[in-house]
Amino acid sequence: MKITMRHLFLMLYVSLAAGVLAGVLVYHLHLLHPHFWWEKLPVFSAIYGFIGCIIIIVASKALGHHWLQKEEDYYD
Repeated sequence: MKITMRHLFLMLYVSLAAGVLAGVLVYHLHLLHPHFWWEKLPVFSAIYGFIGCIIIIVASKALGHHWLQKEEDYYD
């Protein structure tokens, strides 16, 4: 069986829907026991993860430009 782009997008949408459904079920069934007030916010984890990813990307790009990359005439 050949996997086409249509199959890949279908698998993507099904997995996204399953993830959203699992998140909604966990939130509404109160399976989470927050310890701090900000953990009670519905989108705290998503915002925290997004900001964390942005910080990792910016920091790794800065590290790459300032430490890993060398000048063009480095070996001359």
